[in-house]
Amino acid sequence: MTSNKLFKPGKSGNPKGRPKGIPNPQARIRQAIADDIPQILGVLRERALDGDVQAAALLISRCLPPLRPESAAQAVEVAGESLGERSEAVVAAAIAGQIAPDAATGLMSILTAQAKILETVELERRIAVLEENHAK
Repeated sequence: MTSNKLFKPGKSGNPKGRPKGIPNPQARIRQAIADDIPQILGVLRERALDGDVQAAALLISRCLPPLRPESAAQAVEVAGESLGERSEAVVAAAIAGQIAPDAATGLMSILTAQAKILETVELERRIAVLEENHAK
């Protein structure tokens, strides 16, 4: 099988291409803009303060992180011994409006993680019993 290399190692595939050290056009534009950022932001700020909604939206969207819903801590009666009963209580509290939907989602995630942990612990116990019985 013969190797059919188009380019030899150490040789450029485009010897007449852009020389090293010369930035590409996008880098030049970025650098030109970067030098003027304080002035651009100042102009945008002034326009936003004068009532330009687009300037305000641009500043807010680029300079401030998006708001995320935050739910305050709420006490919830999660009665029941089993995870099923607890999850039903969370769903009932959310439906009744006692807790916010995002808080209910968070609680259900916690219950799901707890279920996986309990399942793993139970499997470990069963395997240990099987191995013990097999060793006898």
